[in-house]
Amino acid sequence: MSRGSSRDSQPTPEDGFFRSFVEGCSDPILSIDDQGRIVHANPATESVLGYAPDDLRGRRLASLIAADASEERVRRLRGRFEALDDLEDASSVVFPVSRADGGSTTFSVRFHEHARAADASTAGPVYTGVFRDDTEAVGGRERNPFRNLVEHAGHAVYVTDTSGTIQYVNPAFTDHTGYEPSDAIGETPAILKSGEMSDEYYESLWATLMAGDVWEEEIVDQRKDGSHYHAHQTIAPVTDEQGEVSRFIAIQIDISERKAAMGRLKQYRDIVEQIDDPVLLQNLDGEIELLNDAVSEFTGMRPEALYGSDEFAFMDHETAAEIEEHRQSVLETEAAVGYEVSPDFSQSDREATFSAQRYPYYDGDGELRGTFAVCRDVTEIKAREAELERYERAVDGATDLIAAVDREGRFLFANRQYRAYHGIGTGDDVSELTLEDVVDDGQYDDVRGHVDRTLDGRSVEYRTTRVHADRGKRTLDVRYYPLVNPVESDGGFAGVVGVLRDVTDSESRARQLRVVDRVLQHNLRNALTVIRGRAEQIAELGPEETGPGVDASADRSEAASDIVSRANALLSTSEKSHHITEILGDAPEREPIDVGRVVEQLRSVAKTEFPAAELSVSTPDDREAIASATTWIDRALDELIRNAVEHHDRERPMVEVTVESKTDAIEVRIADDGPGLTDMNRDVLETGQAVEALYHGSGLGLWLVYWVVQQSGGSATARDAEPRGTVVTLTLPRAVR
Repeated sequence: MSRGSSRDSQPTPEDGFFRSFVEGCSDPILSIDDQGRIVHANPATESVLGYAPDDLRGRRLASLIAADASEERVRRLRGRFEALDDLEDASSVVFPVSRADGGSTTFSVRFHEHARAADASTAGPVYTGVFRDDTEAVGGRERNPFRNLVEHAGHAVYVTDTSGTIQYVNPAFTDHTGYEPSDAIGETPAILKSGEMSDEYYESLWATLMAGDVWEEEIVDQRKDGSHYHAHQTIAPVTDEQGEVSRFIAIQIDISERKAAMGRLKQYRDIVEQIDDPVLLQNLDGEIELLNDAVSEFTGMRPEALYGSDEFAFMDHETAAEIEEHRQSVLETEAAVGYEVSPDFSQSDREATFSAQRYPYYDGDGELRGTFAVCRDVTEIKAREAELERYERAVDGATDLIAAVDREGRFLFANRQYRAYHGIGTGDDVSELTLEDVVDDGQYDDVRGHVDRTLDGRSVEYRTTRVHADRGKRTLDVRYYPLVNPVESDGGFAGVVGVLRDVTDSESRARQLRVVDRVLQHNLRNALTVIRGRAEQIAELGPEETGPGVDASADRSEAASDIVSRANALLSTSEKSHHITEILGDAPEREPIDVGRVVEQLRSVAKTEFPAAELSVSTPDDREAIASATTWIDRALDELIRNAVEHHDRERPMVEVTVESKTDAIEVRIADDGPGLTDMNRDVLETGQAVEALYHGSGLGLWLVYWVVQQSGGSATARDAEPRGTVVTLTLPRAVR
């Protein structure tokens, strides 16, 4: 009955017919008011749904919506039955009802608006709907199986007439597009147009359908909210009994996620294909299922020849076996492994070194399906590393002190010699040190100034002297070079490389050799001049020369004796010069030497050679006077003892040698009661400086002592003894036990 109609308040036979129809209908019939509350329910609600009619009256229809329906559909249905403005003449609504027994049944229902009964207590419209169960079995067969399938289908389905006007949409259509049936029915599929498809696409579609053929293609459509989606669309013509096309049915499968995944897959594949490093995926048996062009390039084989094979097919057996062990390890532990291999490829004759990472590979269900490997070609890197290692060995093994600092004076590296010279441990991180930490305060300003000049792009060379804690005063040749920054293209400098060469020994040797040469030349010249004169004198004294006051025999004897003396002196000087050149030619290597034992041995030799001399020795207990000295220290001590005896001015020289062991040094004192040392000899012994003015063997001997003591890391002093004589003291470093 339409809204606004009027009837007599008395019941009529027609009223009785309709009442009996409603009461006897096997489908649930519910009437709701404009607030969505149930105002009437027929008896079928109890037999079908399990709810007594009286229990339903006053209850909101939205409360019967089954909760096991999709969340979005429940939300839309509840909203629709709380605002009832659009129920009049609306199309059928798919309504999932929650039964009293806890189950649910999906009904198709269409509501119609009509006026309340004349005896109703309140005014306002009433909406009545018949709930038809499309899944109800009748005689073992479903009432409308096609409609039931379409309603419950997961893909969007819509039906149009031959002009393209939409006549029906299923619930999935609403879920996929956002268009309610009321939005779509009466419209054309043009409401879905995204603008992505060309006019030719739609022309071809209609031509195919009007020819009675099925259209099946992908399409990009637009949802109600304006977002685009990809769908695989099939449109089939439906013919009537006369074979004429009466409508079209379209099915859309949303493939947006699949298209996105395919896009990502293509992107990943393009990336993998463009990578220069070999990438390959292998199944559980090791068979290659995926590879990139880099694999083909290295192996010299086409991709189709590699699919289904393993590493044994294209590289040497030994390397392939090693890779197989790593592959099995990944499969057993399901953990990534890294390894390095250098295979030989027989097909391409290429050799390369790869740093590989192999990972477990899983399918979409999380099942382990194999492994994939990314092999980075590190051949060139390895060659550079080998070259760098050679340079590092050369720098670290150099005798020069080599280090580098950045622009702020922080150390970048320092070789072993530099570390040892400056007391930096081999395990210390030099990057935590600065020039100011290493260079003495008195020299820092000069060093910093030279570094700053080098940072301007100029090489700097200079000579300096520094005092070393253990090695004393040293002379260094210093060269600074700007360190080019490999990152900056403007030619800036990252820091400074310094090369320090200790030239103390070479300078000393050069000076020493000049002195030896000068002494030898002078002594030889003087001695040979005298020898020649004496020889001429002997030649002039003939046997016939006799007479009063002439004793030719005595003169010849004196001349011959002088010649012998001069020759012996030359031999002594020659021997000392030989010892000096030996000392200067040897590296000043030190070793533990028992000085007390050396002195005892020298006393035995001196007693034999100088029986008239009184030589006394005082030494500590055995092995208590162990000094760190060169092996020439015995020659130096021998020279000092001989010098004290030979240059004595009395018939019975007295020499006393005392060896004393101190906390950090071994001290040797040689005391005599002779005429004492001249200032010149004292300078030679203590400083090695005045020997250039001496031209006799004793000065050369003391000079030998000076250099032996210097190379031993010690020092020598000389002082006058009381009442006469000299005390020479040698201080030598104690050997570390």
